[in-house]
Amino acid sequence: MQQPEQLVQSFLLGSKQTRSGQRRLELLNKVDSLGSLAQAAKACGITYKGAWQAVEAMTEAAGEKIVHTQKGGAGGGGMVLTPAGKQLLSAYLLFQEQMQSWMRHLEVLSPGMLSQLDIMRKISMKTSARNLFHGTVQSILSGEVNCEVIISVGKDTEVVAQITPSSLERLGLEIGSDVYALIKASWVILAEDIAGMRTSARNQFCGTIVELEQGAVNSDVTLELTSGNRISAIVTNGSVEALDLAVGGSACALIKASHVLLAVAD
Repeated sequence: MQQPEQLVQSFLLGSKQTRSGQRRLELLNKVDSLGSLAQAAKACGITYKGAWQAVEAMTEAAGEKIVHTQKGGAGGGGMVLTPAGKQLLSAYLLFQEQMQSWMRHLEVLSPGMLSQLDIMRKISMKTSARNLFHGTVQSILSGEVNCEVIISVGKDTEVVAQITPSSLERLGLEIGSDVYALIKASWVILAEDIAGMRTSARNQFCGTIVELEQGAVNSDVTLELTSGNRISAIVTNGSVEALDLAVGGSACALIKASHVLLAVAD
């Protein structure tokens, strides 16, 4: 188990994300006040299925039942918290109250501290993917099989991701959500010039080669985009030679939307 200060730190550093943990607890709060999972889900703006998944996740994490379902009756049944659920909710509400008070006090002591906490949260993100973009969800196009999510990651730069509806719901993504887009360097295809060329890749980024590290078989090529973002690709040495890639030259990176992974801080 994490040390107390680590638990508080992780809670605070993730508090400006989509906050799936806090949303689950807010759902628990609504269940307690409304006595119905269906009404609680509606109040929280999530589907009934998503609410059930949240309850199941909280029950698994707690290691014991936190809700009790009541069937039948004039109201068609309902849901109430078990003693364990009430204890969890009380702890959450107390923590929220004290955290908000502490954050206001912290901002008085050091104006601008909250923005620094936001930077600290971004720094804390760890991943094996070479390319990590932080941004805001601009639009979501939902489908039965896949959903298209467009994320603004900098000046005039957008990343398009394709994920399943269940992933969209599990991540709690909506317009304005904070999100990370992750792309493995081996999934990036490089092209010398895409002007006048049509491609099925939804993500097309052109820039200047600022780093090129050649190995025995493959090379690590990094482009700097006009937005200031960088993107790296792992390509064969033969491709480097065929495309005549060199530091200072230009190239374009192509990435399929299905090769973009999305993540949020929990």
